[in-house]
Amino acid sequence: MESGFFDRLGFRWLFDAAADALLLIDAEGRIALSNTAAQALFIRSPDELDGQSVELLMPKRFRLRHRKLRHAYMRQPLRRSAGYGLELAALRGNGEEFPVEISLTPLEARGAAFTLATVHDISTRKRLERDLHEKRREMDTLQKVHVAGQTAAVIAHELNQPLLAIASYSKSALLMLQAPQLDAERLKKALVSCELQTHRAGESIRELLAFLSMSECPSEVFDINREVREMLANACAEHRIRVDSRLQLDQNLPPVKANRTHVQKALLNLFHNGIEAMESGSAGDPVLTVKTRTVQEPSVVQVSIGDNGPGFSPDHLKRLFDPFFTTKSSGIGMGLAISRTLVEANGGHLWLEPDASPGAQFHLTLPIAP
Repeated sequence: MESGFFDRLGFRWLFDAAADALLLIDAEGRIALSNTAAQALFIRSPDELDGQSVELLMPKRFRLRHRKLRHAYMRQPLRRSAGYGLELAALRGNGEEFPVEISLTPLEARGAAFTLATVHDISTRKRLERDLHEKRREMDTLQKVHVAGQTAAVIAHELNQPLLAIASYSKSALLMLQAPQLDAERLKKALVSCELQTHRAGESIRELLAFLSMSECPSEVFDINREVREMLANACAEHRIRVDSRLQLDQNLPPVKANRTHVQKALLNLFHNGIEAMESGSAGDPVLTVKTRTVQEPSVVQVSIGDNGPGFSPDHLKRLFDPFFTTKSSGIGMGLAISRTLVEANGGHLWLEPDASPGAQFHLTLPIAP
């Protein structure tokens, strides 16, 4: 269709007035009309664009694939959908390749089908994206080096204490064995202390490895109430104090979809933290309250765990989930950081109720199974 037709329709002045590069393409893939911005973008004169195949404006390696896609696109012109934000490679008249973003809009004039292509040069954006990616890669490398150094320092510190204690108790035990009269009770205490310190060192290593080598695991559908009961029973069995467990579990709770092992670790750590807090000092008998409920917006199940221990100071609240921060006399401060990472890896959230009193109350959410 000749360009004079578009002049009569008033297209020419509209095209040339547009700041964007515009190409009107017919059903055969020919450029029926181009505007001044398009001619400047592709460094081609009107005669080098109008009436030419649009494939002239793309590298040769993409032309065959484009031809097939165009035929499929034009097959049913009245029902074909427009494309927006398509990122492609383009070719200028001087042979330079450059990235473009194209939006396609179907048009019809005098019974003929056309496609209006709006073309944007995104060379600057792509260059900035590459620069940003490179900066992020450099920052990631620096962060990994920093975390590795920090982790090594923490490991050295945490292992040094129990190892020194083990050496001290072992030396005492050897001296007792060399004494003229053996004090069996003191010897027993020294050996028991060695065992406890050995377990402490092993637990520190296990917690660090769990955090540093955590990988993705498959999700499954399961009953969170059942996991709450089992993990609470396990936690209570490992402590000396007697805990009054008060369960308020929604019996109509829908199943959740997550990695069961991740959820078990997070629950077990929260139960241990609550019990240990009450061991260090609580008002009255230790009480651990666990509630489950459904939250409609978003569609999640929420587990709330509260204790009547001493709670946390305002200064501690800000750093509670930071790796290596702890309020305990022993431990390395990885439990809550690991728990939050595990929960978030499964599409949930873990947080502390800031105004809970007495004690502390943690909440975690998990997505409901579809």
